[in-house]
Formats: sequence, structure tokens, C-alpha cells
Amino acid sequence: MNNISVKIRKLRKIYDGKLEALRGINLDIPNGSFFGLLGPNGAGKTTTIGIMTGLINITSGSVEVMGHDVIKDYKKTRSLIGLVPQEILLESFETVMNTVRFSRGLFGKPKDDVFIQKILTQKIKRGS
Repeated sequence: MNNISVKIRKLRKIYDGKLEALRGINLDIPNGSFFGLLGPNGAGKTTTIGIMTGLINITSGSVEVMGHDVIKDYKKTRSLIGLVPQEILLESFETVMNTVRFSRGLFGKPKDDVFIQKILTQKIKRGS
């Protein structure tokens, strides 16, 4: 596997055959990166995340997560992405541990505090 976590190529989304939300975007997100999508309302940020997580269908183009196609390997790619929808409001001062427990539950994952603690405290090795 290469050093790219998310690879988006020529991604397009047209809603109802009229509204073009995405016009052939390309994006590489390197392993171990934190990233944000910034732009004005209607720029396609939510559509892009929705496609990456399998919530929105692609009109054309491709998206890979950790080398897996989001359409062909949808079960695998969904298990690799930790999406916490903005509509779900947790306690403002909730601990990271409890937030991750909750997020795991959204994906049907069992409670596993030892695993969560290991993930939260591991050092990320950056490639060159």
C-alpha cells in the first residue's frame, strides 16, 4: 500500500440530473493526516464526505480509502472511516473515550476499552 489514505479522482455528483454539486475534483489525503474541507455553502463539502462514507451515490469518478474502492469494497471502506455526523449532539464536555465508544456503536462495533486506549495513545509513524 502507498502513503495515501484517501484518493479521489475526477469525482462528479449531479443531483436529479440538474444540480452539479461536484465537478471532477481530485484529492489525495496522506496517511496520518488531519484534514478539513473548507469552502462556502454549496461548495460540495458535505457531498464529498457523503460519497466517501457511502451515504451518497457517485455520478462518476472514483474514491479509494486505504486502497479500497468505496463502491466495490463498500463494507471495508465504511469500516475504515470514523464518521460522526454533525446532527448527533453529544454532551459538550464528553471525554474522548466516551465519544469513541459511542462512535464504535454506530458501526456495530463492541465495547473494547483496551483497544480504544491503544489506538488513542499510539504514535503515528510518518512516511517520508
